[in-house]
Amino acid sequence: PYIETSNTMSFLAQLRQNRPNTTQGPKLCYLLQIQEKSKTVKLQLTLAELQQGGLREQGEPYKIQRQHLQHLPPFISEVDINPLQILIETKPNGLPHEAGDLPVEKWLELIPLLLKTQRCFIETPQGSRQKLAPAPPVPVKLVWLPSHTGTFQLSWQADATGKLLYLDAKASYPLLYDAATGLLSLTQHQLNSAAVDTLAQVERYLPASKVAGFLAEHEARWAKVGLPLPKAIPQQQLTAEIHPVLRLASRPHPKRAAGFEGSIELMFRYIGEHYCICIPYDAEQNRLEYWDGIHINHLTRDPQQERVFFRQLQPFIATLKPTDHGGKWLSSERSQWLQLLTESRQELAQQGFSFWIEPGFRHHYVVADQWRVEIDGSDNQALQLSVLLELGDDKFDLLNLLRQLQRFNRQQATNETTLTLPDGRLLLLPTPLVNGIMDELGDLLVNQGGPLRLPRSQIARLDDLRQQLPEATQWQGAVEHLNFAVSLHNIPTLLDQALSGVEAELRPYQWLGVCWLQHLKQHQVNGLLADDMGLGKTLQILAHLSLEQQQGCLQHPALIVLPTSLLHNWALEVERFTPHLRYKIVHGPKRGQSWDKLQDYDLLISSYQLIVNDLAHWQTQKLSWIVLDEAQQIKNPRTQVRQAIQQLESDYRICLTGTPVQNHLGELWSLLDFLMPGCLNNLADFKCHYQKPIEQEANEERMEQLQKRIAPFMLRRTKDQVARDLPQKTEIYQYISLADDQQEFYDTQRNTGSLELQAQLSDSGHDGQQQILLLTALLKLRQVCCDPKLLDAPDISSAKREHCMEMIKELVEERRTTLLFSQFTSMLELLAQDLDALGIDYLILTGQSRNRQQLVEAFQRGDAPVFLISLKAGGVGLNLTRADTVIHYDPWWNSAAEQQATDRAHRIGQDKPVFVYKLIAENTIEDKIAQLQQQKAQISLHINHQAQISGEQFALKLEDLMTLWQQETETT
Repeated sequence: PYIETSNTMSFLAQLRQNRPNTTQGPKLCYLLQIQEKSKTVKLQLTLAELQQGGLREQGEPYKIQRQHLQHLPPFISEVDINPLQILIETKPNGLPHEAGDLPVEKWLELIPLLLKTQRCFIETPQGSRQKLAPAPPVPVKLVWLPSHTGTFQLSWQADATGKLLYLDAKASYPLLYDAATGLLSLTQHQLNSAAVDTLAQVERYLPASKVAGFLAEHEARWAKVGLPLPKAIPQQQLTAEIHPVLRLASRPHPKRAAGFEGSIELMFRYIGEHYCICIPYDAEQNRLEYWDGIHINHLTRDPQQERVFFRQLQPFIATLKPTDHGGKWLSSERSQWLQLLTESRQELAQQGFSFWIEPGFRHHYVVADQWRVEIDGSDNQALQLSVLLELGDDKFDLLNLLRQLQRFNRQQATNETTLTLPDGRLLLLPTPLVNGIMDELGDLLVNQGGPLRLPRSQIARLDDLRQQLPEATQWQGAVEHLNFAVSLHNIPTLLDQALSGVEAELRPYQWLGVCWLQHLKQHQVNGLLADDMGLGKTLQILAHLSLEQQQGCLQHPALIVLPTSLLHNWALEVERFTPHLRYKIVHGPKRGQSWDKLQDYDLLISSYQLIVNDLAHWQTQKLSWIVLDEAQQIKNPRTQVRQAIQQLESDYRICLTGTPVQNHLGELWSLLDFLMPGCLNNLADFKCHYQKPIEQEANEERMEQLQKRIAPFMLRRTKDQVARDLPQKTEIYQYISLADDQQEFYDTQRNTGSLELQAQLSDSGHDGQQQILLLTALLKLRQVCCDPKLLDAPDISSAKREHCMEMIKELVEERRTTLLFSQFTSMLELLAQDLDALGIDYLILTGQSRNRQQLVEAFQRGDAPVFLISLKAGGVGLNLTRADTVIHYDPWWNSAAEQQATDRAHRIGQDKPVFVYKLIAENTIEDKIAQLQQQKAQISLHINHQAQISGEQFALKLEDLMTLWQQETETT
């Protein structure tokens, strides 16, 4: 051992100043540090407080000072004087940090004194410390121990339990340390001085091949002084198979502070029946030895075959940097290790090469041997999924690895994604595959750990997952759920239309819709029929329910819920197409008289508001189906209607709407969550994962994901898709310049409104209030575009009104029939005055009209060529196929509402081309509204693609309105 000390004068001076001379505080302690390779001990002096047998050091190691032995400081006791004197006498000039070994005889005198202080500790190479106590000396002896390589080593051996440590590098004297008890013992041996001198003159390592020569030279002298002799072990020459091994390791990069470079070394494993020896390619020895416990086995290297393997390896490591060693190469390039361990590894293995990967190798790339999915269906609420990757005998849960990947940016610049396995290996996966799985399951991975829980309402996603995984993936466990999901995605089976009993010939796409509803029923899921308005959703539902009744499946009545204005329409449709179905309209003040008899009917028809009013009664009724017509009525999950409808119990549910998305995607969530609660997760998760990325970030990938999610449960056909069943529809934008006096009035209203609005907005900090102020300001400009008389300016002309009347006169002369829509009922009244003056017959429908159906029938009979309709009143429930022309007098914020109005004429039953005119006041707020409609319709166009989710525009937000106003007021 050697002594480590340092200057601590400043520390001691501070210690004397701040601490009284008491038994408390730090004490001089002795730390024996075990050196891992040599098994020798090094002594360090330190000042430390003793705490429950441990040390709390106070600064740097202590340097011995002679004056401390005359005037003992508080940290030195009487028991420390003798060991300190020995150390000073051994090194009279002091004990600097670089002091060498102490003589063994001094150590033998010093060790007992250190243990006597009760402040002697031992420190292992791993840093753990233990207080030492003395134990009686133990006997030791010298023996020759053979190693597995056939080399003999002369070593000390003790019968007692413990670990032998040595006082010098020559291991001439051992100590015995028992880690279990903390005891340290000196040792005793029977060697005389002559034997000790003899030991100092020989090497303690002896190859087996040199044992015989050693005995011939030293046997007599060693026997005389009592030293043990090695025993000659039988030797034999054996053959062995040679196998090339590539040893891969990492080391810090010499030129990059935070980098590592990898090395690959060619080695050879010589394998016999009971032994294996591995040596580097550039090793110098030609003979290899191995002791099997009985024999020393000798084998000879095969340099010729080694060179053959070396040449075979060359093409695979040509781009790596060679070292001074003949069989070792270096590289810090990821691409080179990727190629070697993935593309080349299998070919190298076929040529006999094996890989020896050292712990900590930074480029250990691997690929999965097998993919496996385990499905646990024991939970009634959700399936548990585990996606396992097999790498040899190891299995890893891919979903747990992907959860780690979610914390970082998963967009990979390369075609492969690297995941770090728990053991440090780098798993390579194709980036498209990883992105596909993350797209399919990312929303479920966020808040989960362990096996992934897939709600049973989302079971269809299993087929989407299947399509993302490798084709050879093995599915185990409750695989019937996968088969169910695959079947759900299949094309519905076409049934015989004659089975339905409907007194009508359904068009092919309509009968496909009926078969689709039957397909959903067979899979016990619900659906959203979202065909464009006018394509016959009512007829499809009646055919479906009739088919149920004909097959004896309508054990309880089906409830059809709809707006009050459509009650009569449905009754007419039932009587026309399915007169064999018994139906009851549950409406009116005497409806309570029917509650006990409702089970006698096939169809029950009631309105949304009455469901709320009669909720307690409906909750007691057994229902086979709930059908919601114009299902956008429940688009807001917080409304009383939506919450009441949700509480009704039935075997199955269907929603009908041509516009499942009118304002935002949350409306679509509300419909599907009514049909199958949880199918799109909760609303907060849906907003985070789909609504915000799609609506605010225009994320097309999320749009595609959403389309796939809802595809099995939503059927939508547009008029474009069934164009052969409908005549052509032509949309024409007509831009009209304002008259001079109207333009001047418009500019005045805009400038005055700008000043007023600026003052009002500065006084309001609430978004809702600001939105109302903006809408009010914009409304005045829109009214000026329609007719200044709407703002009590009777003397100012209206270019659009004059243009519109000219159009109608020509259309009437051409025997065309026209629907004219406006948001403003007062504008309809002005137009009615013009028609009266021209002697043109007309009908008018607004929200105040009480004879809605009679007006529709009168128009369809041809009582008048013009039908004036307010946009709100004419949005749903009207079949006006007699009209061949539609005029939108003023643009509305939501183009979906305009589309609904147009579909009053362009629907099934129409046999003439339909022309749609949109009148726009040029270079005005109307012009900018039309542009905004087109911009916001882009999201809806994406939605309609493939999945065909409807909706032409999302809700106007405060920033949209502000932009409109700023654009308009900046106009010069």
